[in-house]
Amino acid sequence: MTTDFYNLLLTDCALAAILLGLFWYVSRVSRGVRGIASWGLGHFFYSVGAAMLDGAATGLERAGSTTATAVVAATGGVLACGGLAVMTGAAIKFGQQRPLTRAEWMVVPGFVAMSLAAWLAGDAVDGQGAAMSVAELAMLAVVLWQLRGLDVPPLRVPARLVMLGCAVLAYLYGRDLLQALTGRYGPNDAWVNVDLSTWYLINFCMLMLASFRAAESLRQTAMLDPLTGTLNRRGLFARLDPELEQLTREAHLAVIALDLDHFKRVNDRYGHEIGDLVLQKLSDTIRGQTREHDVFARTGGEEFVIVVTGPDAPNAQHLAERIRQALATMRLDAPAPPVRVTASLGVAVSNRPMPLSMLMRGADEALYTAKRVGRDCVVTHSL
Repeated sequence: MTTDFYNLLLTDCALAAILLGLFWYVSRVSRGVRGIASWGLGHFFYSVGAAMLDGAATGLERAGSTTATAVVAATGGVLACGGLAVMTGAAIKFGQQRPLTRAEWMVVPGFVAMSLAAWLAGDAVDGQGAAMSVAELAMLAVVLWQLRGLDVPPLRVPARLVMLGCAVLAYLYGRDLLQALTGRYGPNDAWVNVDLSTWYLINFCMLMLASFRAAESLRQTAMLDPLTGTLNRRGLFARLDPELEQLTREAHLAVIALDLDHFKRVNDRYGHEIGDLVLQKLSDTIRGQTREHDVFARTGGEEFVIVVTGPDAPNAQHLAERIRQALATMRLDAPAPPVRVTASLGVAVSNRPMPLSMLMRGADEALYTAKRVGRDCVVTHSL
């Protein structure tokens, strides 16, 4: 092998260290998006281990240093297989955005065990090469499987490029595995540039995917009320926008405006911490009464809106009454004090096409009427 080949491996390790820093940085600014930092960490260990096996161990073997070859090859194999295991877990976490199960965590000792088995078998370069190739093919298969579902813009293009890169690498590493099993394992100068360039493409696209997911996470966060987890006013309109025209045309819209009665007294008597608990419990109670396609949002301090959609919209008054009754019997979990709250609700319905803005205005007017006539009641305006 030429000096240029060794320089290429060292450059690859240096780039892996830089990528590790980038993936770590992206993970820091995109809290809540799983699998980003662990991908960079796994790729770094894999790159260092592969360089030790393909570069240092192979060179020592050709120089006749049997003991040193075995130690370096085994160390490189363990690092590479361990890094591939971490990347496999990262692909699962990133693709599904959830923690790993106990069974999935077993990938790490499973991959490392393949390298340790090759070490115990006394087969230095060829055995470690076979173990690493099997781990590489398994990792690539998991990445292909996890990314197949990312088929919406802007995730589609970078995800498909990663999948294409994985297919190219699977061909190269399948060839490596065949050579390792026949005792002919060794880096091929003819395609090493294709290998490293493909990894550059994959990591660049993974950074793009991480950035897109982070941006989407921030966008979603900007549309949620941090205290109650409900939509805020911006989120309300964003959620309704895709189907608003059809719902308006079919008169499948109704609006319920809700305001807690004398909520200031709760804050003054029990403190704002208990007041926050009341708002959280109220939100959970209302969510338990609404349907999946109804849209629930917090629009002010103790003000909420439910947009009822679908053919049942004209019957929104019945939903409002169920919510009023549920709130009247709502109790905070111990050890909170037994706070009792009531709510006034205004409902706006229409049997003809009506803009959402007019329905919301009508619901507000009905709410004001409910407060004037004594609170803890439902008033309906038919427009």
